[in-house]
Parts: sequence; C-alpha cells; structure tokens
Amino acid sequence: MNKNELKIINRDVVKYIAIIPMLLGHTISSLVEHNILESNTFLIVLQALAIFAPPIFFFSIVDGYKYTRSKKKYALRLLIFAIITQIPFALNSFGTLITVEAILNLNVFFTLLAGLISIIVWESKYPAVARIIGIIIIDGLTVLFGSEWMIFGVPIILGLHIFSEKPRVRFIWFAMCILLSQYICWGMNLYTLISPGFISGTIAAIISYLFRTTFYNGQRGKHPVFAKWFFYIVYPLHFVLIYLIVIMITA
Repeated sequence: MNKNELKIINRDVVKYIAIIPMLLGHTISSLVEHNILESNTFLIVLQALAIFAPPIFFFSIVDGYKYTRSKKKYALRLLIFAIITQIPFALNSFGTLITVEAILNLNVFFTLLAGLISIIVWESKYPAVARIIGIIIIDGLTVLFGSEWMIFGVPIILGLHIFSEKPRVRFIWFAMCILLSQYICWGMNLYTLISPGFISGTIAAIISYLFRTTFYNGQRGKHPVFAKWFFYIVYPLHFVLIYLIVIMITA
C-alpha cells in the first residue's frame, strides 16, 4: 500500500481525536489529585493517555507558523487564551488564584506560545549565536514559570519545525525528548523505567506522533473557522467543567 493512501485525516479531525484522551486523562488526574479516586495502575495508564494530545498540538504550532497570515496575531491569540486558561487551570490545580503557584505553574498554551516564538527567532535574520541564545532564554522562561512540558516543550516544537524535511531525524529527536521528559516526570530512578506512568506516557506520545505523521493529509477541515475557535475554547472550558465536577463531588 502506498503511504499516501493512509493519509486520510485532515487537520481538524486529527485535533478532534486528540481531545478525547486529553479530556479523559485530565479528568482522572484531577479526581485522583483531589482524593476522589484512589490511584492505581489502571488509572495511571488512563491519566497518561492525556499525553496523546500535546504532540498533536505541537505539530499544529509548526503548521500554524507555516500557514498563518499574521504570525503576530497568531502569537497574540495564543497569549490571550493562555491567560484565560490559566484561571480555571490554577483553580483546578490549587483551588485558589491567591497563591504564587498560580503564576509559577503555567498551562500548555504558554508552552505553545514559547514554541511559536522560538520558531520565529530561529527563522529570523539574526546571527546564529544570537538566535540560539534567544531560544535558550525562551526555553529558560518556560522552566522559570513552570510551564507545562518544562524544558522540553520548546525543543520538541522547534525540532518538529527544523527537521520537518528529515522524518527519521525528526522522530529520533522527538523520541529522545519524550523519553527524557517522562523519565523526569515519573521519578528519575531505575524503577521509573518500568513504572506504569513512564511506559504508558511514552507509548501514548509515540503513538500520537505516528498517528499524526501517518494519517494526516495536510489539508484543512470543512469548517476551519469553527474548528479553530472550538479548539481555543474547549481547552479552558474543560478545566472549568472539571473544576465544577470536583466542587460538586466534594461539597
């Protein structure tokens, strides 16, 4: 079978599919964190399914840089929704906005914005040294402010862009970043390598990458305007809904 025959899913459908495990994983994570559910291996695996979504959206930033008419408007849109999302994100994570952690644990929209800016810097006409320093500073800010995916979000997004014409190198880069990020996330010891969270999270991310690169046909969906705003709105909204669910259960 020709590889192109497998590319049957457009840009929007790929994202719609990614939302499902994200919603499930985030909901279970919140219920476990608030002691509504007791953590076990099965729930850890379900939580890790949420990691299926970020690679899809990392790829979307690369596409966005390539196809958007105004990169400034694109960046501003990401910033606005990052700020909007931070309110339900912080409430869901900490139960309050009156805490330093609310601004030192930022949601993934900030990571996506940092990734977009890093691509813009990389493609600028500044000398290579200046570009590299700029990207290091951008990545450092994601670490300083605890943006999701820590130090790895920017390198993953930038790598997907730089190696877009070298699929083997791109996959190796992606896989290395995923392995390191999951290793750090799940404990950084020998047991980590056989822990359910590390294994399921790594597999979910790799499957996401392969899903996106195998089935995505590079085309827009039938309703691009609706899809664009749907994805921006559903991310903060799902944190609002999870927060309300937790409140109702624990009230």
